[in-house]
Amino acid sequence: MRWIHQLMAHYPSTELPELTSRQALDFLIHLQNDRKLQPSTLNQAVCAVRTLYRDHLGLDWTIWKDIKIKREEPLPHVLSKEEVAKLLATFRDGRYRAYFTLVYHCGLRMSEALNIKPKQIDGERLMLRVNGKGKKYRDIPISSKILVRLRQFWKSHRNPHWLFPGTGRGWKSSGITLPQALHRSTHAMTKASVWAAMNVAKAECGLMHKHEKLCIHTLRHSYATHMLDSGVSVRQISAYLGHQSLKPTMVYLHLTEVSESKAREVLDTLPGC
Repeated sequence: MRWIHQLMAHYPSTELPELTSRQALDFLIHLQNDRKLQPSTLNQAVCAVRTLYRDHLGLDWTIWKDIKIKREEPLPHVLSKEEVAKLLATFRDGRYRAYFTLVYHCGLRMSEALNIKPKQIDGERLMLRVNGKGKKYRDIPISSKILVRLRQFWKSHRNPHWLFPGTGRGWKSSGITLPQALHRSTHAMTKASVWAAMNVAKAECGLMHKHEKLCIHTLRHSYATHMLDSGVSVRQISAYLGHQSLKPTMVYLHLTEVSESKAREVLDTLPGC
């Protein structure tokens, strides 16, 4: 109603039902160009005016697509390599250290890592096959060191179904050990358990004062940024992350630590200097 009142004030001599689509569009353009409203605020105004004329007055105008609202997406939050190492070292439980290490080293989404089965690790090719969004599989390279770590972790429980099995409630009072509980488990670790582990690590690692937005997905963002820093192509990283196009991957170009000094070094080699 606040936006409708502003529309009325913008055309004081005309009743709202008598306004033309051009006048309604001019009002929205005024908000965008003259009043410089933020995209989220402008979107509120568009929704209010559209609801009045389309839903209540039954006018099938086509002007709504003429307002282009460009939203500024915040840059992903990333850690430095040293900060990632500090965070990973905070996890004392072997399950969670192995889990979060793999999330970082392969740039995985939380669910992708939770649902990994032992057979998805190809030790000969040093590849991890991941079941991503839309049940689309992709192959991600892993290092020989990570392969050794994952094998050692799996040998600690030897669950035939899951790389990161859950324990289930009440296993401590059942008289069995943690490796036994993991071996018998028929389900993977839960999202709640890894979130809880991350929250504990955040509180203990000393990074909260600098990285308030630190979360599991931060490791995925950090992976992409560090890979770019190391010279891996955007197209390769896009494939490893499971992006359908290069657009979402391109944002990491704004976060790399590739310095301007490197650009100057190249400029010094160009003809005409």
